[in-house]
Amino acid sequence: MLEVVHWDFWQRFTLPLDSNIVTIVGPNGSGKTTLLDSLRTLLALDCSSGRDYKRYIRHNGKPFAWLRAVVGNRRTAGARPPFFPLTDECVTLACRIRKKAGDWIREYAIESGDVPIEPLESHANWLGVTDYRLLLEGAGLTRAIKRVLSLEQGDTDKLCEYTPKQLLELVFDVFGDKEVLDNYLRAKAEQHEIARELESLEVDRAQLGTRLGEAEGAVNSYQEWCRIKAELAALEAEWLPRVELAELMEVIQRGRNSLIGRRRDLADKREKLESLVAHRTALESAIREASEEEARGRDDHGVAERAFLAARDRARDGERLLGERDRFERLAREQAGGVNVAELTREEETVRQRIARLQNDEHGMKERLEQLTAAIAAWKSGGRLHPPLVSEFRAALDRAGVDHRMLAEIVEVTEEEWQGALEAVLAPFRYVVVLADPNARRVAWEIGERMRYRHFVVPDRASVPTALRDSLLEVVRFSADPPGWVAHLLNDIRRVKDAQAGTALAHHQAWITRDGYYRERRGARYCGVEPREYAFGEAARRRLLDEGAAEQKLLSAELRRLASEYSSASSRLGEIQSLLAGVDAVKELSARAAEFAHAERHLPGWRSAAQTAADGLTQRQAEERQAMERRIGLGSQAATVSKEVRELEQELGGLGTDYEVQRREHVARILDARAKRRGMPRAWCARSGLAEAKNRFDTAKAVGFEVERLRTRLDQGQWVTDERVIAKRDKLREDHERLGSTLSARREHHAEAVRVADNARAAYINVLRATVRQYGRNVRSLGELAGIGVEVDPPHLENDDVVLAQAGLIVKFDFDQKGFIGLNDGEASGGQQVMKSFILLVGLMMDEARPGGFVFIDEPFAHLDIFNIDKVGAFLDATRAQYILTTPNTHNINIFRPSDLTLITGKRRPKETWAPPVAFLRRDRLTDRPPPAPSETSAS
Repeated sequence: MLEVVHWDFWQRFTLPLDSNIVTIVGPNGSGKTTLLDSLRTLLALDCSSGRDYKRYIRHNGKPFAWLRAVVGNRRTAGARPPFFPLTDECVTLACRIRKKAGDWIREYAIESGDVPIEPLESHANWLGVTDYRLLLEGAGLTRAIKRVLSLEQGDTDKLCEYTPKQLLELVFDVFGDKEVLDNYLRAKAEQHEIARELESLEVDRAQLGTRLGEAEGAVNSYQEWCRIKAELAALEAEWLPRVELAELMEVIQRGRNSLIGRRRDLADKREKLESLVAHRTALESAIREASEEEARGRDDHGVAERAFLAARDRARDGERLLGERDRFERLAREQAGGVNVAELTREEETVRQRIARLQNDEHGMKERLEQLTAAIAAWKSGGRLHPPLVSEFRAALDRAGVDHRMLAEIVEVTEEEWQGALEAVLAPFRYVVVLADPNARRVAWEIGERMRYRHFVVPDRASVPTALRDSLLEVVRFSADPPGWVAHLLNDIRRVKDAQAGTALAHHQAWITRDGYYRERRGARYCGVEPREYAFGEAARRRLLDEGAAEQKLLSAELRRLASEYSSASSRLGEIQSLLAGVDAVKELSARAAEFAHAERHLPGWRSAAQTAADGLTQRQAEERQAMERRIGLGSQAATVSKEVRELEQELGGLGTDYEVQRREHVARILDARAKRRGMPRAWCARSGLAEAKNRFDTAKAVGFEVERLRTRLDQGQWVTDERVIAKRDKLREDHERLGSTLSARREHHAEAVRVADNARAAYINVLRATVRQYGRNVRSLGELAGIGVEVDPPHLENDDVVLAQAGLIVKFDFDQKGFIGLNDGEASGGQQVMKSFILLVGLMMDEARPGGFVFIDEPFAHLDIFNIDKVGAFLDATRAQYILTTPNTHNINIFRPSDLTLITGKRRPKETWAPPVAFLRRDRLTDRPPPAPSETSAS
């Protein structure tokens, strides 16, 4: 019996459902499926076609709805009642639907006996959906039957479309030993769960290992960061001060040694200065003595010269008288032979020309001798003989008080073989003027502009740089600082053996050979200077002095020769003039005979006296020259010593200043070292500690470089600076180890679960084989009822999950002895498909312990002809199950033949709230006639 209250558009009605085959008939949309959904909702099943129970409740606007059914609870042989512990013959199943908290909810109840709705409202023990479903499963509403009851409209033949695997699963769901299946499924589920857990644990452990590795990397990064920070702090706090102190101590030690050396050097130079001053004083005294001796020699020379001139004049006068006597004697002889006036006149002209030529030569040689004598005097005094313009310019500078020197005067060649090369390079600059005071440049340049001085006047000078190897500067020494460009010019020129060696040098390198072949940026050329033109250094002065002395001797000898020739020519000219004048030579001889005899008698004595006077003059001249040379030499020495004294005094002044500055710096460094040592550990300040610092870092700059490198690494690197990473790493390591232990335990558990699953699977296989055998008997017996041959191929079963997963139940059918066909091979007609599904369906409900069953079949006769409708109807009638069938009212009346109870549904009339209640008709099997058309009266 089924009672419905406020379900869809039905207000309330009660229907009997106590027939084996119940047919629900009505037009489309009259509520056939709605009535089936009420039964599904009462059994806690899902409604058809995606509907739900709330859809039916919302239609009528009522706040509640009821579904109630009375079902049998009869005990079968050897079994307890389905709804045990309820033991009445029947029980009441109720579903109450009401709105709560704005939403529809459903509650279920199972009560003993036939209990109306009103008592249920107040006394029923209401259950939730889950608990209610469990009780229905215990009463026989298995999952397979639920699946069958949930078949949609027109899906009666769906069972024959199952695959063998799906059919096997469905059969075991219906017939299988639930406890064995549950054990197997539980063991299998537990095995799979443990396997999944193991897999999850493995993944977790791998992930944990990855995180542990990342944590280890983070810890390493943090530790490296800490190490760098500590090293940086140690460098800045320890090693930098230690290295600075070590360097400072080294500087102090070097400074101490340097101060000692400078002090010793100062003492030596002061001693040398004192020696030079004493030497200069001695030289000045010696110069005064030499000057006095030179003055005495000059006086003696004058006396000797006067005595020589007097003796020479007497001897010359005697010789002249004797010469006149000889001339008169020649004239007398010539007069005795006759005089050729024309010839004498021509000879007179020739002699006169000769005398003029001799006078001219003598005058030139005397001028040259005077110049040479002046040059020799200048060279002996250490000076130079300059061209007039240069001498005049220097004189003007001296008058203006501008202290200066010529470039040639401050250059000295240390290797004589390279004198020619130096002269070649500096030849254009021999008359360069170097000012002692740069501030005098304005006056010097104004004088140079006025006098149009063509050579450089240089106010600025520079210290001589270190000479490069094989440079021309390497063989040059300067007595004073030269112009900077001169030193750089000489330093840039390489000394080479010859042009071939110069070609091997770099393309841009200037070079010069010994004899003056010079290569510069413009090219190469010969620019050598003759030795007599040398102007630079002591070697040039000595060479000029030697060459001047030799030339002076030659000039003196030549002058004497010219004097002799002049005397001879003058005498002959006198003779010629006397002959032409007609002088009587015999008379002259007779008149002056006594004079001539006196001269002849005293001439040897006069000559001897003249020679003696000449020797005395020569000796006085030599003594005077020696005194002069001694004075000049002493003066040169004194000048050199004075220069050395001035330079040494300047050097001592600089050295003293430098020494004082260095001493103060040394004291400051000592104070700084004491300040640095203050607060330092004793071991750092010890000699071994300082040596350790220097061995580790050579200089404080190296420590600075290391500090900068570490800071750059800290700034540019990606570092972990949180110390909590260590605790995190330790925690992850502990978790990783603990998870490893858990994995070991779970592996053992998994092995046990596999063993249990194998045992449960073996038991399940045994039950499955029995189930297949039972189901095979059921479908074969149903086939016999329907006149259809049925064969069941048992599945291949092994104690293996893969084999079980692939196992399937193959059922074959033979219609009209045409041969066996499969479940869904496309060879069966529509009716045969329905029959196959009915046999498979009803076979599921055949249970020797619980005969019968309860099935919804929505429109089972759709698309069947009359013959097949009768055949299906006869099959349904032959089984012992209860069927609720739906069909539209357009089908053949043969569809009502197997039905004992027919339910008639009708549509809701327009403008009416409720639809007509479902009517029912019972069939009288004796008449075997189709039921009449239902009416509202009969339905009520």
